[in-house]
Amino acid sequence: MDKSLDPIVLHLCETLLTTFSVTAALQVWCEIRGLGEGDLYADIKPESGGTELPQLGRDLLKPAEGEVVRHRAITLKRGDVPLLDADNWYTPERLPLRARVLLETTDTPFGVALAGTLQNRETFSASLPPHIMERFNGRTKVRHTLMQGDANVPVLTVRGVVTVDTVPVSFVEERIRPELVALSAAQQG
Repeated sequence: MDKSLDPIVLHLCETLLTTFSVTAALQVWCEIRGLGEGDLYADIKPESGGTELPQLGRDLLKPAEGEVVRHRAITLKRGDVPLLDADNWYTPERLPLRARVLLETTDTPFGVALAGTLQNRETFSASLPPHIMERFNGRTKVRHTLMQGDANVPVLTVRGVVTVDTVPVSFVEERIRPELVALSAAQQG
């Protein structure tokens, strides 16, 4: 990616590390910049249900023995603009019935499905290209988030746990799409 876009990536990183909902933050991000139209939606990928919960997710979500953990793979979009790709593992039994039904039958994003609950999100880790990570001046933590440089990450990857009323309900990995950064930069110019 063009290094002139680094300030956009840094701004996105700061925004996403300080929000209770990535979906809500990206809705506002897109509205301010005039990216896409309408509400965000989850373009559900065929590989949903096919990826096992990684060890970090098990450590953060702490599913009980026999507790069902579902996988949902999506591209979060606004109109035809792809914003991020995500893998979300969640425990349906810990969710309010309304959220469970929305996630299983519609293209509603996870954060929107939890609207009206006491949801929170703790971003556990963030990975950035090494040259952008250098701008954090050797810090390996920002707030409570573990930061790392990763040459395989084109923009930004964040991993976190979502809680409802302090109960962990989801582990998510979100990978920001280069298109979001490029379109955001174009709207500034």
